[in-house]
This record gives sequence, structure tokens and C-alpha cells, in this order.
Amino acid sequence: MRVKVLPQLIGDDGAASDAMEAAVFEKQTERSEDLGLSIAEGKTLMASVQQQVVDAQIASWAERCRCCDACGRRRHSKGSHPVVFLTLYGDVRIASPRLHRCPCQGSDGPATVSPLRALLPDYVAPERLYLEARWASLVPYAAAAGLLADILPIVSGANASMC
Repeated sequence: MRVKVLPQLIGDDGAASDAMEAAVFEKQTERSEDLGLSIAEGKTLMASVQQQVVDAQIASWAERCRCCDACGRRRHSKGSHPVVFLTLYGDVRIASPRLHRCPCQGSDGPATVSPLRALLPDYVAPERLYLEARWASLVPYAAAAGLLADILPIVSGANASMC
């Protein structure tokens, strides 16, 4: 059996995006452990869906922040730089846009701003920080990091060597 997961995102305006492939699994039914998704398949699926959802949310946020707060004029883009947002369901690579300062703001301050810094000051999801702190308070940090890595699609950040 082939299982294909195609989530479809619907924006705030009600417009539906094309369904994007999140994961494809070839499933057999020979043993009891073949039923349903394995941990590895679940991690793959969640990481892919997380990437798609975060990408859509970041695009929406960046578009809302594109206009100057003071005068409403659309600011010019200077491009973007890659950042990694650490979440429970996978480390998500995103493009953080850089926008030129609006002429109405004068010449004081930086020439460009990254509006994403206001949304993600540390590039770590609060749930991930909470679970890392909570589990590390109950068991040694190395064991907590191992548990997080066993059940969640965490690639970086939760490991004992970072202490």
C-alpha cells in the first residue's frame, strides 16, 4: 500500500493553496509493527508539515510587515538571509527578509531591518524551550535530550553537548 499525505493550507482570506506533498510511505501489512506509522515515519511527516506551515506563516507575516508602520509606504527589500527556527516538530529553515528603512524614518538607526526578529527573537519555539527545561529538570539533561530526539524530529539544539 502506498500512503501519500497532501496537506492543503487555507489562508486567512479563505483562499486554498495547492495541496503539497508532505510525505509518501510504502506500507506493508506482514507484522503487527507494520500497522500505522512508525516513529521514523511520524517524524518525517511532522517535520514536512511543520516546514510547510511555517513557510506559509512566515510569508504572511513578512507581507504584513512590508509596509512602514509610520506612513504605510511599501518598503524595498534588500533580500533575505537564511535562519533555522527550532521547533518540536523539526528544525525549519526559513528565509528572513531584510527591508530597507523607510525614508520617513530619517537616517538614524540601521539601514535595514529584519521584521522576523520581532516574531522570533531567539529562533526557538516556546514549546521546545519549555519541554527541554521541564524534562531536563526531571532527569539528567543528556537523558532528556535523548528522549526528545527519540520521539520528536529534532535535528539540533537538544543535545547534551550544548550544556
